Amino acid sequence: MYIFFDNNATTPILKEVVEAMMIDLDGVPRNPSSITSFGRDGRVKIIKARKIIANYLNVYQDEVFFTSGGTESNHTMINGFYNRNPGTIITTKIEHASILESIKYTTKNVTYLEVDEGGTPTLKQIENSITSTTSFIVISGANNETGVLNSIEEISDLANFYNIPLLVDGVALLGKCIFTPLHKNIGAISFSGHKCHGPKGIGILVVRKKFNIQPIFRGGNQEMGMRAGTENLSAILGLSKAFELIDASYFTYIKTLRDYFENELKKIISYEINGLGDRISNTSNIYMPNIDANKLLINLDQNRVIVSLGSACSSGAINPSHVLLSMGYSKERALSSLRFSFSRLNTKTEIDKAIFILKKIV
Repeated sequence: MYIFFDNNATTPILKEVVEAMMIDLDGVPRNPSSITSFGRDGRVKIIKARKIIANYLNVYQDEVFFTSGGTESNHTMINGFYNRNPGTIITTKIEHASILESIKYTTKNVTYLEVDEGGTPTLKQIENSITSTTSFIVISGANNETGVLNSIEEISDLANFYNIPLLVDGVALLGKCIFTPLHKNIGAISFSGHKCHGPKGIGILVVRKKFNIQPIFRGGNQEMGMRAGTENLSAILGLSKAFELIDASYFTYIKTLRDYFENELKKIISYEINGLGDRISNTSNIYMPNIDANKLLINLDQNRVIVSLGSACSSGAINPSHVLLSMGYSKERALSSLRFSFSRLNTKTEIDKAIFILKKIV
C-alpha cells in the first residue's frame, strides 16, 4: 500500500467521480453537437454540469468554458487577453511553466516581478510596474510548489483602480482553500480537474462577460465558440461531480494533517519551510540541510511513500526549482528541498508511518 503525499501533482480520483463519468461511458454514442436524441441528451448533461460549476464559483454559466486542463486554460487566457489589448504583461518569475512559456511565445514585452523568501510580490511592486501600455497582470492564486498564497483580492482592487485585467492561475487553489474566484476586476481564472479529485484531461477557464477574447482552437461552435472540438462529456460529468463534493470542512482537516506532519518531522530532523507567506492548507515545501533531496525522494519511493521535488511538469530533470531560486534561495538549498502535499484522503496514521520511514532513511 502506497502513501501518497504528492497531491499538488495530481489527486486520486474519487469513486463518486468515476460513477458520474460512467453515465457517459455506458456505450451510448453521445455527441453533444448532434441534433439527434443521443446528441441532445449529451447537451443536456453538459448544461447541467456547467450550471453546477457556475453556481459553485458564483459566476454566470456562459462565463464557464471547458478545456483540456490548466495548461490549455492558461494559454487561452494569456493569448486571448494579449491579442485583445497588446502591450506589456506583468507577472512573476515563480509562475507555473504553462504561464511562463505561454508568455515567452506571446511577447517579449514582459515585466517579471521579483519575489523574496516570503514568496509573493508586494502590492507596491505591482503598482510601480503598471504603465499606460500594460496589457494585463497574470499571477497564481497560490504557488504550486510552495503553496504560498498571493493577496488576490488586494491585487484585484489595485488592478480595478487602474482598469487593468487581472488573470489568475487558480489551479493550485481548487479544493484546498476558500477563495473568491472573481473578485472585482479578475478577468479570467483557470482550474484543472485532476487537482481536486476529478479526472485528468479536463479543465475550466472562466472569462468575465465584459472581456471579449478570441479562442485558440477554431473549426466548430462548441463551448459557445470559445473552444472548437467535441466536448469530453465523461470528463465534464466527472469534474462537475468533483465540484459538488468539495466541502470547506475538508480544508481545516487537511491543514490539521499538514501541521501535524510538520510538528512530527521536527522530532527527527532540523528543517525550514520554503516560503514565509500564508499557505494553502495542504502544502509543505521542506528544506533539509545537508540532505540530497533527489536521493531521499528515491528512497521514499522505494519505501512506498510518494512525494515530489516540486512541479510535476518539471519532473525528469534534476535541476533546482526555478521557484526556489527566484525566491533568492541557493542552488544547494533548492537541491535539498522536498514538497509534501496532502489531501482529504490522507490520514494521521499515514503520516506516522511516513515519519517512521523518514527517520529510518535519514
